[in-house]
Formats: sequence, C-alpha cells, structure tokens
Amino acid sequence: TKTRLSTDSALSAELGADGLTAVALVGDGKTQKTEVIGTASMKKWKDDGLWTPTTKDGNDANPVEDEDPANNGSVDQVLHHHACPGDYELAVVALPPDPKYRGKGIAGHLAKACEEEILRRHRAKTTDVSSPVRIMIRVTKEDSGAYWLKQGFTVVGSQRCPKGYWDSLEEFTMWAMVRELSTI
Repeated sequence: TKTRLSTDSALSAELGADGLTAVALVGDGKTQKTEVIGTASMKKWKDDGLWTPTTKDGNDANPVEDEDPANNGSVDQVLHHHACPGDYELAVVALPPDPKYRGKGIAGHLAKACEEEILRRHRAKTTDVSSPVRIMIRVTKEDSGAYWLKQGFTVVGSQRCPKGYWDSLEEFTMWAMVRELSTI
C-alpha cells in the first residue's frame, strides 16, 4: 500500500489556499468513538498537458497502429500536447477498505459536498453564472475508472503510467475525467 500523504501537512500543501476537504464521520462521541470514515478534497486544477486525446468512453481518439520507435517520435509530440482544461480537481477521495463502508454512497456524498462548496464560492465571487464549473479528477482506469463514469464524469484524456508511478507494482492507465456543474 502506498502512503498517499507522507506528513501531517502534506494535504494542506497539496490543496493550497483555495482547497477544501469534506470529512465523513461515524459515531456519536459518547457511546461510540467518533471515527473518520471518508474524505474528499477539492483543489484548483493544474493541467500538465501530458494527456492523450480519448473518446468519451476512454479509448484513444488517435490510436497508434505502428509501434515502430523510429516512427514514434512525431506521434509522442502530438500526444503529449493535449490539454484537459478544468477549473477544480476532486482529489484524495479516500475510504477505509472495510466492506461496511464500501458501496454505501459515502464517496459520492463527499464529492457532492465539495462540489456544493465550490459552487457557493463561485457564485459569491462572480456575477457571470452562465458558464459551468468544470470538475476534473485523475483516476486509475483499472481501479476506479468505471465508478467515476457512473458518477457522471467523462474521460477527456489518458496517460500510460510506468511501473513505480504512484508506487504501483505494474504499469497502468490514468484517466483525466471531467464533469460540468451548472452554476445557475
């Protein structure tokens, strides 16, 4: 298992001044100890521009048929300049691996709480509420891509990540996904 945040201040540093975190608790603090059973955080989206264009279901929009390295240089230049514009990133969505908390909608409720706060902040600082707020998320296709598709996110880019990235034991595909929130 990878330790996502290595220090007690790492989350604060990652989220920055504009970030926020929603926390789900269980227990009444009297007869039952209060425990954190989930978190979701939101931060400003920083696009690294290293995404491969995809179709809405996550397939490469321009699949590379010829894997000959001699011909691949120009393809890499094209693929590595695809931007995925967004406004905020849903990040560090975490629940304990305990089955009693899985499949209960906790992650969805935490994400919704973050989105509601982002919309509240957006409405408070602008009079132009005509354009939607774009919420981005980076997910591993193999582990949680299907879940976030069901939550209304659309795949807008992908990256092939090597073994060791995010301390993974094998290579995987990371998706950039977006969901637009109406500001009206």
